[in-house]
Amino acid sequence: MAEVARWLRRSRRLSGLTYEQLVQATGFSRGRLNRAANGWHSAWPVVEAFTRACGTDVVTARALWLGAKEAMEGADPVPDVIAVEHVGTFDDLRVAMGHLRVLAGQPSLRELVKRSRGSLRRTTLASAFNGAAPPRRELVLAFVHVVGVVGDDAADWAAAWDRAQAHLRSAREETASMGPLTVVPSPALLAVLGDLPLSGWAAVAEVVDAVRKGGEDGVPASVAVDVQHEGTVHERDRITISCPDTSFEREAVQQLFRISWAGRYQEQYVFGPGFLVACLRLGSHITLRTAQRHEPAWTVFTLDLASLISGTSWQVPIGAEPKTEAGQQGTRITIEALRSAWPATMQHRLRRHLGDVYSYLLREQQIQLTVSGSAVVPRKPCIWGENRFVQRRGQDISAVQKIDVVLATLYRCQDCWHTSPLGSLSCPRCRGTRLAQTEQRVWGWLGVQRYLHQHDYGIDFYRDGRKILARDKRLFTFTEESEDFMEYPADPPAKGRLVGEIHCDHVPVNFTHTAFDYDSAEWRGVVHAIRGPGPLAPLRAQKLGFLPNTSPLAKLFGAFRRNDPGLRCLIPGDGVRALHETAATWAEFFHKGDPAYQSDEAWYDAALRHDTPAPTPTVVDDRIDLAHLDPEDLSDLVHRLYMDLHGPTEGPRELIGPGEATTVFRDRPRSGERWVLQTRRTQHAVPLETVYALAGQMLDVQAARGILVTTGWYGASSRAFAARSGRIDLVDGRALKSLLREHLGIEARLRLRRLPPEWGVGDLD
Repeated sequence: MAEVARWLRRSRRLSGLTYEQLVQATGFSRGRLNRAANGWHSAWPVVEAFTRACGTDVVTARALWLGAKEAMEGADPVPDVIAVEHVGTFDDLRVAMGHLRVLAGQPSLRELVKRSRGSLRRTTLASAFNGAAPPRRELVLAFVHVVGVVGDDAADWAAAWDRAQAHLRSAREETASMGPLTVVPSPALLAVLGDLPLSGWAAVAEVVDAVRKGGEDGVPASVAVDVQHEGTVHERDRITISCPDTSFEREAVQQLFRISWAGRYQEQYVFGPGFLVACLRLGSHITLRTAQRHEPAWTVFTLDLASLISGTSWQVPIGAEPKTEAGQQGTRITIEALRSAWPATMQHRLRRHLGDVYSYLLREQQIQLTVSGSAVVPRKPCIWGENRFVQRRGQDISAVQKIDVVLATLYRCQDCWHTSPLGSLSCPRCRGTRLAQTEQRVWGWLGVQRYLHQHDYGIDFYRDGRKILARDKRLFTFTEESEDFMEYPADPPAKGRLVGEIHCDHVPVNFTHTAFDYDSAEWRGVVHAIRGPGPLAPLRAQKLGFLPNTSPLAKLFGAFRRNDPGLRCLIPGDGVRALHETAATWAEFFHKGDPAYQSDEAWYDAALRHDTPAPTPTVVDDRIDLAHLDPEDLSDLVHRLYMDLHGPTEGPRELIGPGEATTVFRDRPRSGERWVLQTRRTQHAVPLETVYALAGQMLDVQAARGILVTTGWYGASSRAFAARSGRIDLVDGRALKSLLREHLGIEARLRLRRLPPEWGVGDLD
């Protein structure tokens, strides 16, 4: 039956069930189940029910029970007197104490403490019965006295404890020759931890998170991240993360290497595996210097991974350094032998990432952060105000939906951080009695961004003030028959604007604080509170048989999923179309801190103007469009301009073109000089070949000067050829407009297909 008992105890440990849960699952009393797990002769139905409730192999349990039954046939019944003289180890002693407790009527721990009149404590009794720690001799003697064992029988129990203690001491002496194992895990494993995928900014954030938690509750922590450069080799650089407001005890510093503790929650640990991985991800030489105000010296911890790997000792020194002044305190973590360089651009990105991760704490002034002396600015949400709303089916729906829901109220063990239902007398995991009431609360808001974006939208999820997920979009997806359907964005353009900030401090996270445990019941409760059980779209929900979705996210989805311009959907417009690009540009001004765009007035006014556009005055533009003027009319206009420009007192004797050659009479004697004038109507650059053709015509007619006028423009090659010639003038459309205005008083414009190089918009109008 001892083999059966070991099988049952192992099954219960694997299942994690308490005896109260086993009673409910099997229908047998706690006493019968406890006796079966402690080696008493038990009927097969008890063993079978115990095994099935734990989910282990019934066939194996049956074989063990039949073997015990065969061995016990013809033997005497199990005596009521415990054979304490056979106890040789603390495991044997624990089983014997359990037998004795059963014989005494299975009193509860509270009853045993009450009977002992204070000589026993529930936590130490729980540790003794569940094997968490060897019981002290005084505890064993007090326990057997409480259950009625006195005289020589009590002396037998004292002797049993002595034998168990001697066995434990002997076992320790046998393993002492192997030498102490100071570092857990080994240096080789530490090197592997440094290779885990973790971005540089996330590693810095993990260290900042550990440092900031060492201060007093309610007191903002001032954390500085500094990057010091030493030469051109980045391995000589170092990163220092310091905080004068936080400090840690020596025990907390030693937790650096305790990465194998049980439990999903790690709030009771300041330093955990995530901190160690983050430090090693940044560099291989770590120095931590910390002290509390009342301590006389600084505690200095140094980890040099390279020395550990190459050396024969795994011991990591923890030393002390005297304070220069009394009352000094703070924490400084210096990381050297960096794995990568940290130039100014990297520090700028780090500052931006930290402003995003600690956005809430920075806005609420619960933390102050600097990177290389520059303050980290929080990333603020650019959302519509709470006073903005739209109407759907006669109901006003605000652009901001507040959320504050208590999902459950539980006990949390202050020893192992496991949760248990209200009314529990002890922790089901460690049997500890230090239980504190806690709430699994989800709070925050969902809102509507003032602009659409292809990526910059989604819900931010926080835990203990730190952003774990940024602009996450998984709640916009509904899973139906193992197939995921993206429900938002639903309307074109394929961009989104639904955002939010959700705080869920009770949901477990991975050790690097970069993701939640999405398979946990806590996360499923958060999803249900935000988006409900069914689809967001009413028609799909009705088709699948779900009740109408009234969750906060479903309300915003129904009211703001469309992107039509105007106040009906809170989309800026110009009276004709939506101004999505303009709204996004205003958002850039918002994030840069421009005071004119901090409120939503600019976006609201644009949406209002779309619904009530101002009448557009009719303006008659009677200016000549040179680029679309008839070629003959353009030639006549240019001819008229140059006749007026050079007049009868100056200029050539003959002006050839446009059109027929024109004789220009002057008062001074004729010089025989000829000029060639050409026009080209175009909306593009004049080809270089046209300039060559003008030069050829000048040779043919023996002209002294050539003038080429166009409504377009000239390239660099054409201007260079004219400059080398010294006898060719190139007049582009911009200059032609100016000459017509100055000499003929004619206002003209140029409707070109594109803006020429080096021209301004005003050169066309």
